[in-house]
Amino acid sequence: MGDKLFYNGAIYTMNGDYPEAEALLVRDDRILYVGMLSEAEKMAAADVLRYDLRGRMLLPGFIDAHCHPSLCAFFSSGILLSVDMTREEVEDAVKEYIDRHPERETYFGIGYPEVAYDEKGPRKEVLDAMCPDKPVMILGSGGHEGWCNSKTFELAGITKETPDPVPGFQYFERDEDGQPTGHLVETDVQEMIFGEINFFDQEILGQSYLDAFDDYCRAGVTTLADCGAMKYMEGVSIPFFQQYYADGENCRLRVSGCAFTGSADDLEDNFKRLRERRDKYAGDLYKVDTYKLILDGTIESRSASMMEPYVEDGSVVAPLLEGKELQDLFVRAASEGFDIHCHAIGDRAIHEVLMAAKAVREAGYDDIRITNAHTEYVLEEDVPLFGKYDVIANTTGVWHYGGKPNKGNIISEKASDPFYMKPIIDHGAKVSLGSDRPVDLYGYEPLKSIEMAMTRKMYGVEDAPELEPEGGGMTLQQCLESYTSSAAYQLHMEDKIGTLEAGKYADLTMLEKDLFSVDPRRIHEVKIEMTMMNGKITYER
Repeated sequence: MGDKLFYNGAIYTMNGDYPEAEALLVRDDRILYVGMLSEAEKMAAADVLRYDLRGRMLLPGFIDAHCHPSLCAFFSSGILLSVDMTREEVEDAVKEYIDRHPERETYFGIGYPEVAYDEKGPRKEVLDAMCPDKPVMILGSGGHEGWCNSKTFELAGITKETPDPVPGFQYFERDEDGQPTGHLVETDVQEMIFGEINFFDQEILGQSYLDAFDDYCRAGVTTLADCGAMKYMEGVSIPFFQQYYADGENCRLRVSGCAFTGSADDLEDNFKRLRERRDKYAGDLYKVDTYKLILDGTIESRSASMMEPYVEDGSVVAPLLEGKELQDLFVRAASEGFDIHCHAIGDRAIHEVLMAAKAVREAGYDDIRITNAHTEYVLEEDVPLFGKYDVIANTTGVWHYGGKPNKGNIISEKASDPFYMKPIIDHGAKVSLGSDRPVDLYGYEPLKSIEMAMTRKMYGVEDAPELEPEGGGMTLQQCLESYTSSAAYQLHMEDKIGTLEAGKYADLTMLEKDLFSVDPRRIHEVKIEMTMMNGKITYER
């Protein structure tokens, strides 16, 4: 691949010891030198390719620290809805799609706004009126709840007698007679249906993966933290990744994966799956070394585990595991050398993660990376514990916007300010940013996430309300660290990627402007000029 020399621009290394540089020299797949242009010139080969940045910005390649590439591939076709739709617009869009595609044997969609419906969720009768004779399955915008028609229940064998996987957490909403209403809460319930009915075109899935990867390259992303998929999807995703990474020359992204579970009955099997995958996939392009646990749900689905009861019906949702049971699981995962990535949105669930992290550290496992995914509501007294127990607070910037009707309507007014990362950082913890794609709501692109994590306002909307507290956003430097050095630390790859240093892989992102000179409310408008992974250009504008 030869030598490539970058100079005459804003080269930010994200290395605290040497934050800016005049030049960066790449040789083949590695960074050879970062520093003075005169020294880089001396080291460069005679046929070096020169990239005059002309004031443009060069950063380490962005790392999406929480996403679901397999879900992207599976969910990329069908009925694509928007979180901004009204209830009527959702139902009109579903009907229009069904009417336009009579040839389909099944119908799948994703993206309806959960808050458009009350705590009982949407009902099967609405879909029955549109399509009584074929199965219809629609997931909410957060992916943690779903909606199906009667035919879906019939073909999946779901009846009044079917038990809920985890009553009160993973369950079928039911009417007064115990019949499922069509509203599905959490992933184990979805798994019961997806395991019986094929809603997806298997022939196009491989191309769907490649299309999703191309999207990431265009956005400046070089590495994904793959946070898992349902078991029925893994029969396709694992062989795809195995084939894709068998030929490293054609790879466009590196992926750090996990074994995923959200069921108390599946905890042991998840250890088995993770052992098998770690032994088989342990390279720098593709590795699987993380135990992923879904501890609670989402606020919108009323399945997040909060200390205070939900306002609408007084219900209290317990986390999947808590106390010694969760602590023992964390310590066991650590003892086997697994990193831990735990979905916890509500303050009660997050508290349990922090207590389990404490148990891991007290057991002497200091190098295990523990990540709390999403980190929406944190008890004030728990904020310092992220830094104390080295728990990475992961979040999605495009969720940081004002005007949400949650507090006082869905959850208690006593809840903390949501997605408030600033005090967590101030207490010494690392924050990582990820898209959670395909349930990213307003975009998977890092620049959108960075802008909204800084401003706590919807990008592109001039009079957008700010998410409380006022002025509570992250700084640009903190956001960039969250997409580079801190994300690399989360993936246990800080010695290989995440900063621009000699010896590390040549994963780079070039932007048309220096973000430090851009109005924060205009960051989403900045164009990606080039993306490079392992010294190969994966996107160029």
